Amino acid sequence: MPSRRLAKALSLLLLALSPALARAQMPTPAATTSALFAASADAQEPVWRYTVRPGDNLIGLGRKYLRDPAQWPLIQRDNGIAHDRRIPPGTVLRIPANLLRQQPSSARLAQVFGKVLWRAQAQGVWQVAEAGQMLAAGSQVQAPEGSNAVIELANGTRLTLQPGSELALDTLSLYADGLMADTRLRLQQGQVEIRDNPRQLPNQNLRILTPSAQAVVRGTEFRVAADARITREETLGGAVALQAAGTQVRVDAGQGSLARQGQPPLPPVPLLAAPDVSGLPSLFEQLPLRFTLPAQTGAVAWFGQVSPEGDAAQILVQKTSKGDALNIADLPNGRYVLTVRAVDTNGLQGLDAKHAFTVFARPFFPMLTAPAADGTVRVARPALRWSQVVEVTRTHLQIAAGADFAKPLFDVVVEGDSWTPPADLPPSELRWRAASLDAEGRQGPWGLAQTFRYLPGPGPADLSKAAMRFDRDHLLLDLPPAPAGQHYALTLSDHASLQPALAQAQTSGGAISLPRPASGKRYLGAHLVDDSDGTQGPPVVQVIDVPPRYPYLWLLLIPLLPAL
Repeated sequence: MPSRRLAKALSLLLLALSPALARAQMPTPAATTSALFAASADAQEPVWRYTVRPGDNLIGLGRKYLRDPAQWPLIQRDNGIAHDRRIPPGTVLRIPANLLRQQPSSARLAQVFGKVLWRAQAQGVWQVAEAGQMLAAGSQVQAPEGSNAVIELANGTRLTLQPGSELALDTLSLYADGLMADTRLRLQQGQVEIRDNPRQLPNQNLRILTPSAQAVVRGTEFRVAADARITREETLGGAVALQAAGTQVRVDAGQGSLARQGQPPLPPVPLLAAPDVSGLPSLFEQLPLRFTLPAQTGAVAWFGQVSPEGDAAQILVQKTSKGDALNIADLPNGRYVLTVRAVDTNGLQGLDAKHAFTVFARPFFPMLTAPAADGTVRVARPALRWSQVVEVTRTHLQIAAGADFAKPLFDVVVEGDSWTPPADLPPSELRWRAASLDAEGRQGPWGLAQTFRYLPGPGPADLSKAAMRFDRDHLLLDLPPAPAGQHYALTLSDHASLQPALAQAQTSGGAISLPRPASGKRYLGAHLVDDSDGTQGPPVVQVIDVPPRYPYLWLLLIPLLPAL
């Protein structure tokens, strides 16, 4: 009989010591370089908090929830319960997870953008992930640059894995018939944004490990970024405690800190305010896109992400710029939202600013080549020319005389890369622009309008008042004064084409002489020429009969006729 009592006493003693022995076998805090956890959470061991209901007793709770129902005395001891069968309703019992019955849980790839990869275990083969597929414990997810994914846990927690990140799902466990969850994820590199336990379910434990830190989170919203040496944490809601090298700091909402490997965490600092995006452009008709941001105290860089309007989870572009602007090389036509954050000297990203914008740049508009910008044309129907755009065969042209194109003089769609107006342009300052049409007839944006001036060239020379005579060696002309800013260009030739020329001269009017040509039919051409640029008016050609130089010389031959 005493031996039975002794055996029972030893059994109870071992049972009482089992948690301590289990803890002795676990890694001590020194085994990890640092830890990141919610201020209200237990850093190392998840604990289930059970609220006692009428009729509950420890033996019944042990049978229902414990892995070993006989371990109920540990609950009594740890919670200071005097009578195992008389527990006041409303009492909150703290039960370590290692005493509870455990069952596996899973996560779901809620959204996949780009070529996201996954594998079932660390040594498995990477496969292309698909939205909706379930992920068991041990799975790994990789979002290379240009892709990202949203992972949803059983309690509704959503983790947005950013481009260039890799995450391992080390533990996905449910306890006490699903009343408690313990999830351990390992961020091997990159960045993850977390909205934890949105339904505020009790007894939900989420831990995120990095190469230099550990995050244990409940009911908060925050960001974690990690590489091999540094873990950065930015709290957006709730409070987070950052622990490293035996030191812990509390990081409240709107603050951030970082833990370098082997060093205490930095004191929390306020996150930089959301940038002022009110002056950013809302429409882009040309590429690349440039978002110039106003100077902000404390900001040394800018972090930006672009998502389609209405789908904030999809990240089309992600980049960091140390200049005064974020430049994006290309985006298809569409509506987007830019999320931009200021980055401080510690690399901590500040609060979000969001800016909606539209891209309407395709098909690309052509470059206008002739007339030159701000140039002058002297013909009433100049040939307009522009550059060819790949895969564009038709161009929409407009010419206007006013400041806008509300009432264009010409509005045509043409093929090719040149066009001549079918009617004379008015003498004035004119503007023209062009837009491309794709194969389906969809028009792209208008290019920048260019201005040119049509200044009519000189008119035909009026020779009706000109006087002409000959002397022994010259053709003498007396021309009326040329119009202001113009002069005459004269050509004497044996041919109506005025080529080749027998003589040429220029004058602003008055008397002028040309070498006297041989007698017979000759041609005199006259152009009016603009003094400023040499533009010639249309030629006026007159036929002239040049008399013989000695008209009576034949009379000297009369006495010789009889001799002939």
